[in-house]
Amino acid sequence: MTANMPPEVTHDAVRLEGVLPLDWVETITPQAALADVMADNATLLRALLMLDEPLPAGDLSRGDAVQQLERRVDLLLMMTSTALRGLQPLPAERPCVLSARQLSWASDESVGVGRRVWARVYLRHRIPLPLVLPGLIAEEAVDGDLLWHRLELETLDPGLQDDLERLVFRHHRRQVARQRAAR
Repeated sequence: MTANMPPEVTHDAVRLEGVLPLDWVETITPQAALADVMADNATLLRALLMLDEPLPAGDLSRGDAVQQLERRVDLLLMMTSTALRGLQPLPAERPCVLSARQLSWASDESVGVGRRVWARVYLRHRIPLPLVLPGLIAEEAVDGDLLWHRLELETLDPGLQDDLERLVFRHHRRQVARQRAAR
């Protein structure tokens, strides 16, 4: 699915577009939880990247097989701990566009330009774990009945940033291939 973003909300050329569950909060509490959120983000991105990788044609080396198993166990533990915290429904699905430096989404309500928020976007419906991204609302633009918000992402840990860039690039490449195949 492609999000119809108004031209006023600019975005990077390489991006992941879709209609995904997304919400936002003003702050993450307690402050000590921030490191855990970023660690969960890293685990989630590594797991999503691993799940997106095609299985190698040849035999996996022992090290590769162990790494893949560790990633799957990490993801399973994260999902289990999320389930133990209580089953919560996913937030409303919204048109959104994610790049390595920005996240834009449409909603009915204003968030407020200049406001710092934590956006929680669920990249896979089957995996009820959000990618939690901090940033500053840089712009809001009206498009019909929807209000588009552009969140400029705060600087992430280099490893986390690299994984985010790789995930966005892979999804962008697949979207371009699907569009070409549809012509």
